[in-house]
Amino acid sequence: MYCLALFIFLNVSFSTAISLDYTSLPSHPRLMFTEERVNAVNSMRESDTLYDNILTSLQSTADAAVATPLSLTSATSWSSTIRMNVGAVAGTYRLTSNETYSTWVAESILLLSGLPDWDPSNFLNTADIVMTISIGYDWVYETLSTDQRTMIEQAIISKAFTPALNSSINSWSEHTNNWAQVTNGCLIIATLAIGDTNSAIADEILDFTFPKLNVSLEQYGPDGGWIEGYSYGTYAGIFLGLTMGSLESALGNDLGISNLPGMSNLGAWLTHGFGQTGGFSWADGAWTFSNANSLWSVGYWAQKLSRPEWLQGMLSRFDTGEAATFQAFVFYNSSLMTPNVLSTMPRYEQFEGVAGMTYRTSWEDSSGWFFGFMGGFNGRSHGHLDAGSFVIDYNGYRWAELLGSDSYSLTNYFVSSRRWTYYRCRTEGANSLSISNTKQTALSFANQIPSANNSLRWVGSFDDSSRFGVANLTEAYSNVTNTVFRGVAFLNNSQLLIRDEILAPKAVDIATSWHTVATVSISSDKRSAMLTQSDTVMKLTIMSPSDAYLELEDTNPCNAYSSCSEAENSGIYNLAVRLGSLTTEANITTILTENGSKIISFDLPLNEWYSACTEDCWQSANVENPYWLAKSEVYY
Repeated sequence: MYCLALFIFLNVSFSTAISLDYTSLPSHPRLMFTEERVNAVNSMRESDTLYDNILTSLQSTADAAVATPLSLTSATSWSSTIRMNVGAVAGTYRLTSNETYSTWVAESILLLSGLPDWDPSNFLNTADIVMTISIGYDWVYETLSTDQRTMIEQAIISKAFTPALNSSINSWSEHTNNWAQVTNGCLIIATLAIGDTNSAIADEILDFTFPKLNVSLEQYGPDGGWIEGYSYGTYAGIFLGLTMGSLESALGNDLGISNLPGMSNLGAWLTHGFGQTGGFSWADGAWTFSNANSLWSVGYWAQKLSRPEWLQGMLSRFDTGEAATFQAFVFYNSSLMTPNVLSTMPRYEQFEGVAGMTYRTSWEDSSGWFFGFMGGFNGRSHGHLDAGSFVIDYNGYRWAELLGSDSYSLTNYFVSSRRWTYYRCRTEGANSLSISNTKQTALSFANQIPSANNSLRWVGSFDDSSRFGVANLTEAYSNVTNTVFRGVAFLNNSQLLIRDEILAPKAVDIATSWHTVATVSISSDKRSAMLTQSDTVMKLTIMSPSDAYLELEDTNPCNAYSSCSEAENSGIYNLAVRLGSLTTEANITTILTENGSKIISFDLPLNEWYSACTEDCWQSANVENPYWLAKSEVYY
């Protein structure tokens, strides 16, 4: 497509230097919202009511933004809202040619360019700012004066490129987690925007960024899941999608990124990981999403690979206003929206690379069931000691939730072993098992082993009204047990079963945790509990063992010690299953149903679940040290 002198080894490693003839870059705009794309957008909206409504809502966002000049005196106060507004206003200019919008964009990115610095000590801010400026610069380029262009170009070089290459302040560049995709991806976008004005430093930036980006992208192998969990996967996805979209529009290809293991299934991860009420986010990740900003990269992958189910699945979770973020200008495709495939989409997916699985009863009925279940890799970047955790949605509510992060400013929050003292990072603060050779008390349940890798072993269906997964959690408890397996199964289109099987060489105390914001009422015999949210009542019932009982555990860590600065978890309950005595062998089974539904007994041992599988059966080996974990960051 373009007459670029481009030399790169297009394989699974960016080990060879990249050389671009920047003088042959296409004219502006060259970052995604090209003239060709503008024409396509205008054509689609004429016959696509949904898209027209999204674009109309985007223009409303743009109008609200231009009504107030941007005010920012320091990059430390940067907000992603600025990125969203610049994108909305600049994109609206591309569609309308109304210079009211381009003037606001020019004033905003010139203000950003004039800041003393872009907070290089927190290079996530720097990266977000340089990407925002680059997109704004590219999309309103024709309206900028020569002097304005020069000011912006020089700011990008001095406030992003130069500090990025400064070894005395760029320790962030050693990150292999989501940081690597955000920082390097944004720098790459900037080189595509202004590389023709200073090709020497642009080449330095590409040589600097691509190898580091590749190390991070290896962790999507083998099947597209992101090891830091869904929330951080969607965050990284924002920038990865924009980076790849910019590469393709400016160069005609993505320099081999899409050929890397797992890349072709990233859209499935982003689509299936979003439940009926929010994301299946473990560890430090949040599970609620106020709009589609974090998920629009699904649209990039859906277009690239012609996967309408991904785009339709993502958009089914948001209304028109929530879907109206600036990525809709470039990542929407009407041809992928018809015919409606939601009713025929697979309702499940599993990901070996993150040892996780999801299942839902419907893509179209937001009041249906959804569960996510993971084995997981303890102690990895942003990780918690939460192997074996699950989330459950039903009838528009989340009944079992993971709490996400505490404040990142807590003392040594990202440093072992202090990290594992904080409630939300501990096993007790997850939806998992705590196992100890002594009786456990609230706020001091035993932790899993931070270095443990925990495999998702078997997934499948017993019939067309079920779905199950079994995880091997033995490594997480290898200091006190012989084997630990957990299975989660949705049965008879009506009940969610959790079964734990534990064998230990010596007697141990076993406690399970289940966090919920529902109002909890435990029965007098402590064998069941009612969970209530609004007019929906669920019943959790212990099926085995006979001496097990339910108990509400304290979730406020500040009741355990003085000078506590952790989140107090008000309104969050830990409904734990406790055993009457220490034991060397246990089978703990609980079932969640809507109150009044019949409970159908299911007592099949976990090692027989896969043998009983009749549909869509999947299995994985025990995970030890696979290649996709080799470069991941750890806290142990």
